[in-house]
Amino acid sequence: MNAYLSVSVLIAFNGLLLTIPVIPAIVELYRKSDAQPLLVIQKHGGEIRHFSEGFRKYIDELKPTLKECRRSGATARGRLKDNAEYFVMGKPSATSLREVRKHDGDCSTVIVAGGDFETPGISNFSKEIYVQGNFQGGNFNHYRAILGEKDVELGAYSSVARWIHAVGVFSASYHCALSGRVSSDSAIKLKRKCTFLRLNAPRIQLGASSIELPQNDPAVPDSGKSSVALKRYLYDQDFEVQAGQIFHGNIVTRGKLRVHQGARIFGSLKSNKQMVLEKGVLVTGSVISASQLYIGPGCCIHGPIIAEHALHIDIGVRLGTPAKLATVSSPKILAKEGVVVFGSLWAREYGEVADKA
Repeated sequence: MNAYLSVSVLIAFNGLLLTIPVIPAIVELYRKSDAQPLLVIQKHGGEIRHFSEGFRKYIDELKPTLKECRRSGATARGRLKDNAEYFVMGKPSATSLREVRKHDGDCSTVIVAGGDFETPGISNFSKEIYVQGNFQGGNFNHYRAILGEKDVELGAYSSVARWIHAVGVFSASYHCALSGRVSSDSAIKLKRKCTFLRLNAPRIQLGASSIELPQNDPAVPDSGKSSVALKRYLYDQDFEVQAGQIFHGNIVTRGKLRVHQGARIFGSLKSNKQMVLEKGVLVTGSVISASQLYIGPGCCIHGPIIAEHALHIDIGVRLGTPAKLATVSSPKILAKEGVVVFGSLWAREYGEVADKA
């Protein structure tokens, strides 16, 4: 083989090696098969009740057993399709629970209760619990997940690893740690020093009491009913709204934003730095801060609230309305007692009903 032919073969071979990695890109350039949006299945991405609904279907096969146990007052044991052990109580009692709860307080069985169910304290329930009646948990308990068809109440110093859903009211006593998703079709009530991540209910009450604001104040119209386009005001530096001032429009600032006591903003607020709302401020739209957000006592915000760094909520604050649920989101949320949220409260890293916000 002469030298020219050898060089030509070598160049052709190297050219082929360099071309192979880009063949898929060349094919896609002509076919454009990836031009359509990706098919993303969001079955459980944004729905906080996804896990509870899935568990309800998971125990469907136990309905006949539960019905019979409720009629006779007996108990039943067995295994589900995935080989998980279950224990059904027609008439729940501490005596019946002893069949599956060990002396050290551990229970690794799926519990299905046909009526009101009260658990002893210092127990670890490493499987799900389903209760057709009211649920009352003892102090110092640890739960994987609970689905209650009526009210669900946790004792002090209890924790939840995954999720809880109550058709009735969900309430947690002092120092409870809610690590997963907590939802209710009625209301959520958390006492002092409870920690949380994601809460959703028509009404979320933080602390032992709340400060109720007037429901029909004529000076606080429902912003959702207004069809007038609000003007946007952009400020490059820090900006302040004076005390008692009434402002119609959307405020956007690249610096800090401070709204002084008693001001009323008929619009939305957005700042690229820290935002402070002093006592008794009203905002009918959304409030967004790219840094920390401080909401003073007695403030009322109708729209979504987002803080990119941290959110501090003082006593008596009302977020959202019964007719217009709001989403409150921040990596870190510290809220004093007396805060009421209508909608969702989502602390992406850490949330607490604190003594000091």
